[in-house]
Amino acid sequence: MRQQGIADVPDVCITPDDLERHWCAPNLLLSQTCGYPLTHQLNGKVRLLALPVYACRGCDPDGSFSSMIIVPAASNLYSLNDCRCARAVYNTDDSMSGLLALRAAAASLHGRNEPFFSSLSRTGSHRRSLQSVADGKADVACIDAVTFALLSRVDAELISRVRVLGQTPGVPGLPYITSLMANAETLQRLQTALRHALDDPELSDVRAELLLSGITFPGPGHYNVILELEKAASQTVLV
Repeated sequence: MRQQGIADVPDVCITPDDLERHWCAPNLLLSQTCGYPLTHQLNGKVRLLALPVYACRGCDPDGSFSSMIIVPAASNLYSLNDCRCARAVYNTDDSMSGLLALRAAAASLHGRNEPFFSSLSRTGSHRRSLQSVADGKADVACIDAVTFALLSRVDAELISRVRVLGQTPGVPGLPYITSLMANAETLQRLQTALRHALDDPELSDVRAELLLSGITFPGPGHYNVILELEKAASQTVLV
């Protein structure tokens, strides 16, 4: 970014305590969010910058990704239909990959008004959802493909205690965003910097560690599929 002439580039990335306040900061340079916040509470408040491409199971070269539907490894659940009346968990209310993916998966089987699951609990993170299923405190959850792949590297024991039942249909992945105040020149410089970072041979080890394999630059309408998915699944009663 500095090579592209962008001023005030910080030396390190920060992990904010208040994500929405961080995302909406007028001086935001670069951050990453989920498609659901982008199309809902951040709509009209941030600028879509880019869509990274990940190289792992459940991710496609166009930047789309799926969620892994997981159950306890030793359970007798072998299809989503087996999960009727099961105990479900999800990470956060504004998660495409954790909650909306779960709702859409249930909607694909369930056209009636009675509840699909016996209970539905929020855990606060994908890792906690995984832990809950692995410990037998819950029966099913949706975990985004990138998180699942990264945790497979750093917590193989946890992953070994769950089983992937299937994958949800792909949707646009986790977007990079910048401030709504960024002008066209700044936006172009940021995109050029990202393109170089995803192509720099000296950063190949870093990209491999993060599972990054490329980048695309879609328009804002690219994420409308999430709104369409939400509308189609809105009548499904989870609990």
